[in-house]
Amino acid sequence: MSASTGSPLWQGILIFVGCVFLVWELWAGWRRGLVRSAINFSAFVFSGILGILAGQAIAYVVEKMLPGYGLIAGAFVGSIVTLIVLALSLFLGAVLFKRTGQQPSAVLRLVYGCGGAFFGLLTGLLVLWGGITLIRSFGVVATAMAGNRPPAEVPAPTKALVKLKDSLELGPAGKVAEAVDAVPPEVYGIVTDLAKLTSDQSAMMRFLDYPGVQEIMQNPHVTALMNNPEVVRNAQQRNFLELMQSPALLDAVNDPELQKKLSRLDLQKALEYAFPPAQGSPTPHKPKTP
Repeated sequence: MSASTGSPLWQGILIFVGCVFLVWELWAGWRRGLVRSAINFSAFVFSGILGILAGQAIAYVVEKMLPGYGLIAGAFVGSIVTLIVLALSLFLGAVLFKRTGQQPSAVLRLVYGCGGAFFGLLTGLLVLWGGITLIRSFGVVATAMAGNRPPAEVPAPTKALVKLKDSLELGPAGKVAEAVDAVPPEVYGIVTDLAKLTSDQSAMMRFLDYPGVQEIMQNPHVTALMNNPEVVRNAQQRNFLELMQSPALLDAVNDPELQKKLSRLDLQKALEYAFPPAQGSPTPHKPKTP
């Protein structure tokens, strides 16, 4: 699935749904009123921040007690905290404050309505911004999982995510989506290049020849991973869920010495070494080991 699967029809549907959602949020914000809509907008922002902070704290504690499960626990707790704070804020805002239609005078109704519509628009834009980031993020991961396999061998949900992302990125609208995406383009580039390594043997050899990568490959835990048939099979089949649950991988991830080597590795430079800038250019010089 290396070629783009974007569809103008799908992009049109995405844009239409986004516009309808913004209009709905404007109208809903007008009806909720200034205070309720301001609370709604603040709830979306601060519930996300609190969820991230809680998730990071739980991930740190669980990782110390149960190595390998910190990320999962942090994501779960962070999501729960986000949903609870959001639901509680929305409920209190709805109970304690009046709607636009409940205001006693026409002037107050106009002020409350316009203010509510403004915060409704901000809330809608915030949700759309998050939606764009999610579509592109999941799409890049799905593209990496699909690799160069024939479409018939790619699961339907993976194909749908790839098509959704490619459709979103078509034409001028795609440029806007890329510009507002919260994830830096460098991160997507690294994920894409890592996926290419599995299907480009010469690039993989250059990547493994990079000094920092060679240091990592010499670690006993990494050697054990490379000789583990189950790990190799899951990696070849891109079965990332099973791969992340592998005891051998968890042992390697929790090795302090390996963690130090991984932290010193400049992954971007290693990938640049694996993929020369242009065809016909000389093989990049192998960096010297410090």
